[in-house]
Amino acid sequence: MRTRRLRQAQATVTARVGRTRAALVVAVLCASAAAAGCVVNEPESPPRGVVVSGPPPAPVREDRPAPPAPNAVWVSGYWHWTGMQYAWIPGHWDAAPPGATWTAPVYTARDGKYFYETGGWRPGPQTRNAIR
Repeated sequence: MRTRRLRQAQATVTARVGRTRAALVVAVLCASAAAAGCVVNEPESPPRGVVVSGPPPAPVREDRPAPPAPNAVWVSGYWHWTGMQYAWIPGHWDAAPPGATWTAPVYTARDGKYFYETGGWRPGPQTRNAIR
C-alpha cells in the first residue's frame, strides 16, 4: 500500500513537472515569435548643447585693440550661458594652442526650445569667428 501511494505521488510530481516544462517551452516560443515581429528603431541622437531660457541678447559692439603679439588670434566677444543667465565675454586676443582654431558658441532653436553649445579651441583647420 505504501509503495502504491509512493508511485502515485511520483506520478503526480512527474506530471506537474512535465506540464511546467511544457508551459515554459510555450512561453519561450511565444516570446521569440513576438520579438521576431518587433521593429527596432534607432533612437534619435540627443540634442547637442544645453537647453537655455531663450536666445542671447544682441552682441555688444567692441573695438579691437592692436594685437599684443604677431601670432595672437582675436576671439570676438560672445554671450556665454552660465546655467542661469547669459554673461558677456568680451572680445580678446588669445594665443591659439598648436593646431587649434577657435569655434564660437552656437545658439539654436529646435522644437520650441533654445540650445546653447559652448565654443572653444578645437583641433583642425576650421576657423569660425576668429581673426588672425
